[in-house]
Amino acid sequence: MKNTITPTQIAVLLFVFLTGSAIINIPAPLIAVSDNEAWICLLAAAAIGMLLLVPLVSLARRFPDMDFIEYGAQLTSRPVAVVLGVLLLTLHLHIVAGIIMDISLFLKSSMMRNTSYAYFTILTSLAVALTARVGIGRFAGMFGLLMLSVMLFVVFNISLASPGFHLPYLLPILDQGVKPIWHGIYYIYGFPYGELAVFCMILPYVRTRAKDRTGSKMALAVALNAASLLAVTLATVLTFGPIAGERKYSMFEVARTVYITEIFERLEALMGYSMIVASFMKATIALFSAHLTLNSLLRLPRDNRQLIFPLAFLTMLISLIVGIRGEAYWSFIVSSIHPLWVFACGTVPLLVVYAASLVRRRAA
Repeated sequence: MKNTITPTQIAVLLFVFLTGSAIINIPAPLIAVSDNEAWICLLAAAAIGMLLLVPLVSLARRFPDMDFIEYGAQLTSRPVAVVLGVLLLTLHLHIVAGIIMDISLFLKSSMMRNTSYAYFTILTSLAVALTARVGIGRFAGMFGLLMLSVMLFVVFNISLASPGFHLPYLLPILDQGVKPIWHGIYYIYGFPYGELAVFCMILPYVRTRAKDRTGSKMALAVALNAASLLAVTLATVLTFGPIAGERKYSMFEVARTVYITEIFERLEALMGYSMIVASFMKATIALFSAHLTLNSLLRLPRDNRQLIFPLAFLTMLISLIVGIRGEAYWSFIVSSIHPLWVFACGTVPLLVVYAASLVRRRAA
């Protein structure tokens, strides 16, 4: 198969996908719903993400040359696989449109307030489509270097902001019972850990060999992602304390607090770059997976890329229509509807096919 990637590259892509826009967007809403227990929610949701890797990797190993819809049709039936594939496709489109919308809203609200929202949406959609069209074999290598720069900037920002941390802000713990923890787990499961179900369409591109440890490398990617999100969440709490849940684009706001003489200040430009680049990479992966899903539903060759631009145009329209309603409406969708959407259109189809594989194996 052309454009194949290594197990290490799929692990890097998984880390990029899970970290992506989450590293900038997660802390504030997570803290808002779970207070200072946000770190507990992160660890619990990451553990659920680890468990989701089991059916994902097991099915990929059992059917190495087939995607989710192909082995779903073999394990259940073609009509059932098509229904599950359509659900998965709606999740892909929702993720891509949401990320494009998030980038556009961030640029308009934080950097260029007098520029039309439509300009950001159109240009971002075009960049994502062009990158997805070059193929996974090319952008997989590039994304590793870009993500390394993003993480370096995040670590640099946290290090310089550390003199302003206040340890008492981490207390109290469990002062409102366990309800905030359940709410936080529900939120962060949907964004980002439940979204890793979209990789069921990308795993056929991995060059598998004996003892390649693909599952272990992907589990390491989830663990590193959890550590990264935990670091930025704690940095936000330690910096802003009781108002941490009100600081949208948390690491961007943390960067604004950095002032070390006149050498290091106004570092929010670096975090703005990190947010845009990381979100752009996640949108590219999701769009590439969406076109694979649509190709499989229509029984087109896997390497056919003619549907990428129509899909990008569709997500651009969704972003324009929903984004016009403002940030408050989009925040409601992400915090309340998105986790349920991820569970219904991502997790449930994966678990249904995995359960069918277990039944077939026992019967055999």
